[in-house]
Amino acid sequence: MLQLFLLAIFVVFLSTPAVASQVSITVDDFNLSSEIGMEPLKRNAAILAALKKHKIKAAGFVTTKYLNDSKAVEAVKEWSSSGHVIGNHTENHWKYNDKTPAEFSADIIAAENKLKPFATFKKIFRFPYLKEGETLEKRDTLRSFLKNNGYSNGHVSIDASDWYINMRLVEKLKKGESVNLEKYKNFYLKHIWDRSEYYSKLARKTLNHDIKHTLLLHHNLTTALFLDDLLKMYQEKGWKVIDAENAFMDPTYSRSSDNIPAGESIVWALAKQMGDKSLRYPAEDSVYEKDEMDKLGL
Repeated sequence: MLQLFLLAIFVVFLSTPAVASQVSITVDDFNLSSEIGMEPLKRNAAILAALKKHKIKAAGFVTTKYLNDSKAVEAVKEWSSSGHVIGNHTENHWKYNDKTPAEFSADIIAAENKLKPFATFKKIFRFPYLKEGETLEKRDTLRSFLKNNGYSNGHVSIDASDWYINMRLVEKLKKGESVNLEKYKNFYLKHIWDRSEYYSKLARKTLNHDIKHTLLLHHNLTTALFLDDLLKMYQEKGWKVIDAENAFMDPTYSRSSDNIPAGESIVWALAKQMGDKSLRYPAEDSVYEKDEMDKLGL
């Protein structure tokens, strides 16, 4: 009887489908000043079209100094009217480690005042560069400020270097050099998938379960060119793409670490707090992708 019982459990285990990893799209900055490679509002339209095609709502974290450009204002209006969440990414995109709490807090409020007119604005704040303070006093002062002003932390779980791939592509276009977009796309997708798998595995290792992920992208040319392919890739690999607002309901995003310096991916930060010795610092940066891109001529 015991053997039959164990066999039945084994059969049930085999027949139970694995829970699909879940990921949402978050897009930072909204700097629409660059015309290189694609006119800015066409770039915005391409990003929104990819999101609409895949029937998902993203979150856009806006650095409000860019709203001095009418194209950026139009882009954020289109995001909001399409039902995407608008979050606060400061007025000036300062690195908090370089500023006082008073300066940085004022910069958040300045951004809030510009973002409040957008219907889908929510008090979700994302630190520029994911840097949350290099001292205990600065870290905790900002955490108190955000809490007292009704903000949640718009944590990233899957950090990546899309900005660096974009920078390399734009530099080649600016110089008038020949560009193989297929090669850039393949590298981009490989990079994002590598980082997605890494942070998913790190979540399981650290928390004993996966989470609803938030992927960090930027409002740039590579997002416009490759977002549709990226969303297809996730689906083909068995991941479920979900709305950003849904992802931020995961309890992990209400957590914080006791690390100094504070910041990085929330998954990385919690792993660091638990003493994971395998982590690199910074978690993501251009140095990790440079050699391979050089070898590929990208």
